[in-house]
Amino acid sequence: MAIVLIVLGVFLFSVVIQAQQITSLVYNQQARFFINEAEEVILIYNKYRNTQRSVITERLDILTKVLKANTLILDTDGNILYGQTTTEQSPGELLLEPRFMERVLNGENVVFAGKIAEVNEEIFLVAVPLKEDKTVIGSVVIYSNLKDLIHHVNSFKGIALIGALIGIVLATVLSIFVSRKMIRPLVRMEETARHIAEGEFGKQIQVASDDEVGRLSRSFNRMSTQLREKIEAIERLDSLRQELLSDVSHELRTPLTIIQGFSEAVLDGLVKSKEQEHLYLSNIIDESERLRRLVDDLLDLKGMEAAKTFDEMEYVVLNKLALITVERLKHMANSKEIKLTLTVPEQNITVWGNIDRLKQVLTNLLDNAIKHSEAGGSVRVELGIKNKYTFISVRNSGPGIPWEELENIWERFYKVDKSRSRRGTGTGLGLSIVKKIVEMHGGKVSASSEPGQGAVFTFYLPLAEQA
Repeated sequence: MAIVLIVLGVFLFSVVIQAQQITSLVYNQQARFFINEAEEVILIYNKYRNTQRSVITERLDILTKVLKANTLILDTDGNILYGQTTTEQSPGELLLEPRFMERVLNGENVVFAGKIAEVNEEIFLVAVPLKEDKTVIGSVVIYSNLKDLIHHVNSFKGIALIGALIGIVLATVLSIFVSRKMIRPLVRMEETARHIAEGEFGKQIQVASDDEVGRLSRSFNRMSTQLREKIEAIERLDSLRQELLSDVSHELRTPLTIIQGFSEAVLDGLVKSKEQEHLYLSNIIDESERLRRLVDDLLDLKGMEAAKTFDEMEYVVLNKLALITVERLKHMANSKEIKLTLTVPEQNITVWGNIDRLKQVLTNLLDNAIKHSEAGGSVRVELGIKNKYTFISVRNSGPGIPWEELENIWERFYKVDKSRSRRGTGTGLGLSIVKKIVEMHGGKVSASSEPGQGAVFTFYLPLAEQA
């Protein structure tokens, strides 16, 4: 009995240590994560504070949604420069206390967990000094409700507690050998928790039994896997956000520069004739229109990504839709001496969809096909059925697309002809919008090409099941 008690004592001590490590892990990980995000905000603030202040506000709004935490930029008096709180209280007064402000002014990071007078609930707060020429001019503060963090810690502790209870029951009923057998998985769990604390998210425990400890290990493994997936999801989201911000900035830079240049020329009196003035103003209008199209396409794509389906769905006869769309673009084709033809079956082909969006898909594909065809060439549109899907293919006789670029053409802002990437009429979002519309109809898109022999773009839609 004494040996059993000793084993139980060691076992319980291990659980306590493990719980402490888990608590330290969660708090330290949260602090490191908030500090990293705050440092990124500082970089964006220093880069855009004198040029694009809206970028700073947008970044703080994104962080607030992703982190589910308030993100603020404060001056040394605790006043909010950027960001807003979700409540009427602000933790700015906390940073005015000598023990906090002294550390911030000395360039130290402040980490605080607990209750402060100005905020009703307990918070977890990180403050990172904001410097200008090595002088602290304020701070970036990220804080969230401590209850979520405590709940996360308690869930880990609950698992440890379950393990302790299982160990107590088995230790009192079974022999010392069984008790020792139970300790080994818990030791491995402790080691795994330590690896997770060191950043090895997704670390797994080898499960060698199907008893309570084995189930506990599986639960721990699932929890470890979910933690890794959440971290990877946050990283992917941050990567996509950074990529989108970079792409949009890149696309906006050229038209804005052109507009500024021509406007300054007009204001400085460099225009010597009415014809030159008309040319400059025409360029300004053209670039302004391109900016408007870019913003419209971005908003259109963002709206579709936020929705799961389209409103106003109905049965759409593709034969009629294809005929109307082709007839509408024949004038554009004739102006370039391009022969535009349409092939449709005799029977009507019907799908369930949004007619305006499907017209947009075919119009975008036809517009691209005509623009990338040489004078005297041809564009052929074909409507047909393959397996349980209907398809519409658009084939042109243009220069084609290099095979190594085919898989990238559906990406945002990707343009095959780099010489057209900045002064072309397109925004680089047309094919991305086409793909999103088709996928929201339960379909798929494909493209094939041979250099010098044109390209074929095809989209497939499921046939409508009419009663």
